[in-house]
This record gives sequence, C-alpha cells and structure tokens, in this order.
Amino acid sequence: MNKRIFSRVERLATGKIMLLVASIILAVVLTSCAAQKAGTGPTTKPASHTHNGKIAFSRLDNRGQSDIFVMKDDGTGVKRLATKPVGDTSPAFSPNGKRLAFEAESRGGNSEFNLDIYAMNADGSELKRITQEPTFDSMASWSPDGTRIVFSRVDVSSMFASASSSATGVQDSSDESGIYTIRVDGTGLRQITDEAEDEYPAWSPDGEAIAFGRLTKHAGWIGMVNSDGVGLGKLTDPPKGIWDSDPSWSPDGTKIAFTRASERRTDVFMMNADRTHTRKLTGKTDGFLPAFSPDGEKIAYVSNDKGQTTHIYVMNADGTNVRRLTTTAKVHDDAPDWQPLP
Repeated sequence: MNKRIFSRVERLATGKIMLLVASIILAVVLTSCAAQKAGTGPTTKPASHTHNGKIAFSRLDNRGQSDIFVMKDDGTGVKRLATKPVGDTSPAFSPNGKRLAFEAESRGGNSEFNLDIYAMNADGSELKRITQEPTFDSMASWSPDGTRIVFSRVDVSSMFASASSSATGVQDSSDESGIYTIRVDGTGLRQITDEAEDEYPAWSPDGEAIAFGRLTKHAGWIGMVNSDGVGLGKLTDPPKGIWDSDPSWSPDGTKIAFTRASERRTDVFMMNADRTHTRKLTGKTDGFLPAFSPDGEKIAYVSNDKGQTTHIYVMNADGTNVRRLTTTAKVHDDAPDWQPLP
C-alpha cells in the first residue's frame, strides 16, 4: 500500500509536518454582490459550470517546503500563489472558481503542532484562516452553494492520550477526530463522522451527501453519509489488502472517481454513484488523487515517476489520451483540483 496516500499519520508526516515537528471567514450568508464576488455568498442552487479553468496543485520541494501552484490545463503558465502560511497544500476551488481552500501549518498559541484550513482568492490574495483548533485539519472540499467547507480532522492530543491510556489502562473518550463541516467565516462547526481514519471528504454536486475514504488496518472503503451526518453507508467493499480512498464526483453527480491501492501499486478507478460498473482507468502508470474537470470530460491525477517524484497528469474520463502536465525535477506535485468557470 502507498502509505504516503493512505495512512493518515504517514500522510501528515510529509516534509511540511517534519519541519513543524522539528521546530515543535465575514458573515455566514451574504446576499450582497460583494459576497458573490468573494465566492462566499449562497446561490439559489448549485451553479452549472461547463468550462475548465486552471488547475491548482501543491508542490513539495527537496527542502521539505510545500506551496500552492496553479497552471493552465495544458501544463503551461505555472505560477506559485501564497508563500504564507507555511506548508500550504491540498487546494480546492470554490464552486464559482474565485476562492481556494487549502490546509497549512499554524503556529502560536498553546500548541505549535497543528494544521488548519485556510481560504484565499484564486490569485493568492485575501488570505483567511478558517479553523482555529490544535488539531490536524486537512483535505478541504466546498459545498455546492459555496457556504460551507467539509474537511478531515485528526485530534492529535487524543492520539497521544490513547497511547497513554493503553499504558495506564485508563480510557480517554475525548477524541474529536472525523469529518467536519464549517461555514466559510469559521462558525457553525459540525461533526459528521467520528473516525480518525476518515479522509478526503467530497460533497456531492446536489449537496445532499458527502463521500469519503475510511481506512482500516486491513482494507479501506469509500463511504457516503448525508450532509447532516446520518445515513452512513458503503459505496465500495474491497477485500483485505485493498484500500479505496480519494473520491471525486463527476459534475453531474452520476459517477465517482477514486483511488484503489494495494501493496503493489495504486490506480484510478471509476464507478457509477449507485455502486455499479466499477472499472480501472489508469494502466501503464499508476495513479491516485483523481479530480474531475468541471465539464466532466477529463480527470487530473497524480502519478509516480519511477518511484522518485510525483507529477500531475490528465486523461479523458474514460482513461484514454493520458498526458503529463508537470515536469519539474526533484519535486513532488500533488493534489490537483480544477477551477470551474461559467
């Protein structure tokens, strides 16, 4: 299994976290034009986007520094966005394409050991911190109306407490890990699931459900829950030794692309949202972290370069016409997300 992707603790111990260890949004609903321009105001219904904009992604360099970049969907025009805060990664475009949510290291207060969700304009301006807790908050995704963000939370303090409980025999029930949603102004925090192994949440285009990956010791499956936290069910049920995660909805909500990993390799798969017709899309190269294009015709994803680096690739939604987009040596390009344009 590719532990960099599928082990929650391993993933959060990439270069940006190692640096951290070593040194150990306005109103909820705004109806004004200004709110719509900022990408935080609600819409009457989820907008229907048919044009593909830029692709955002994160790049981890050989110094262990991670930053958000954007590029055109042909791989040209690569540009770095925010340089602060430190360790920014996993960008996610808002439904109108004007904002980016992402995770980054946060310092200060009583704890220096945490990640938070941030948001900024698509050009890197107007940075705002959304979450404020001493936890690992990561893997953000927007609600279709742009008013809330769903993310994964790992309660690090409870992980240490759990280890202590094992040693002392005194059980600690204060774990706050799981999938959460929050308003874009940082209010209205709501817990959706309660497992630390839940990751990569993705809101359905109709706003009714949230798909996510749940990892266990022996396997991982794609789950789905109503956006209010009830009705948990499985979309995949792989055998022992297979881990499914990283769900990405097609814009029309009929299909879900996801990563399937074994001890030998990782691949991008697709299934219908009703659990039927599961098929593998990647072939000669491996693939993970798929992201549908706004028009639903392409999928961006990450692939290993002979096990040394990772780069962003794009293919048709049926797995054909594979093209490599990023080519910079000695870096790890990761977590692509496609900008929707009207």
